[in-house]
Amino acid sequence: MYALLTYVWLLFMLVLVGATITAAMMGRPKKAPKKKPGPGAESPIDPAFASEPSLDFGDELAQIGRK
Repeated sequence: MYALLTYVWLLFMLVLVGATITAAMMGRPKKAPKKKPGPGAESPIDPAFASEPSLDFGDELAQIGRK
């Protein structure tokens, strides 16, 4: 009986790791389905503002200068 205890413990640990991985993957948020626009539909985003946003550190630099 004690000879099987090692295998039972190993099986228990493998099931525990597998259950943790499964629970983590099932708990992730699902991706929203992408909707394809119909022909001739306009893009809701203005092309002028579609570029990457720029970072503005002006306020932070002004606060540092006051100290």
